[in-house]
Amino acid sequence: MASDTSMIDGTTAVLPSRPRAADQRGVTVWATLRSFRIDIFGAIGLVLLVVFWWGLTFVVPRSSLPSPLNVFRRIADDFVVADMLSYYGLPETGLMGSMAYTAANVLIAVVVGGLIGTVLGLFAARVPVARAISDPILNTVGTIPILVMAPFFLIWFGTGRWSAVLLVTVYVLVILYLFAQRAAENLDPVYESSARTFGAGTGDILRDILIPGTLPQVLGGIRIALAGAWGLEAIAELLGAQQGIGKIIEVLAGSLDIEGIFAALLVLGIVAVIADWIAGALVRYVTRWSVSARVGAT
Repeated sequence: MASDTSMIDGTTAVLPSRPRAADQRGVTVWATLRSFRIDIFGAIGLVLLVVFWWGLTFVVPRSSLPSPLNVFRRIADDFVVADMLSYYGLPETGLMGSMAYTAANVLIAVVVGGLIGTVLGLFAARVPVARAISDPILNTVGTIPILVMAPFFLIWFGTGRWSAVLLVTVYVLVILYLFAQRAAENLDPVYESSARTFGAGTGDILRDILIPGTLPQVLGGIRIALAGAWGLEAIAELLGAQQGIGKIIEVLAGSLDIEGIFAALLVLGIVAVIADWIAGALVRYVTRWSVSARVGAT
């Protein structure tokens, strides 16, 4: 990297050069790759879990705990089409199609519930009247175990797709409402006061202060809601859906197919872990400015 020179009092001074565009692009690409890093210790933990599972098969009957190898083989055999499940009249008999159905439901619920919950939480944090109305309702819903509400959703909305989606949406909405509200309350009011002193309007404060200041905590809440949404969606499907990975588990449980149940659960777990890893990487990437600010302040 070449240095710039300048004449000061007749002498030549060496000034630090500005980084070239190629160097800047290289730093940006490297930072992006680092944001999608793999958790080595987490991978080691998963390997140890499989080893522990394999060891238990020597003391637990295979009828209760199949071996990891047999479960992986079952996943490979049933991944696209499961011949045995075709007799139950399921729209999607393969693990892949059923998992795609479940994943689509989770994605819809997290997006819709996250958006509504975040907007309501931020609005309630800044408008006392809105908070007085929404807090009793959402806090009451949040104290009720979400699974207790599942039978009512099945009665009200039937056994189709939308009863499970709405159930998970309510769960995500309550979590994001609380996260957004707390994030707005934790934001130092001096920032908004200073902005108003310099003539900033409500829209400016919302765009430049409130949203950036609460974004890290809101995204963390979305990641937490996503982690719980997978299990809740599967349980909702198990209770009365017509398809999905939960329906697969229900059918296999009726025939006491332990190996098939483990295969379906393992596919669900793998997809949930991958989704959490992607969400974590995206959160780190989107909020990298927040991390840089904290590091620079130390």
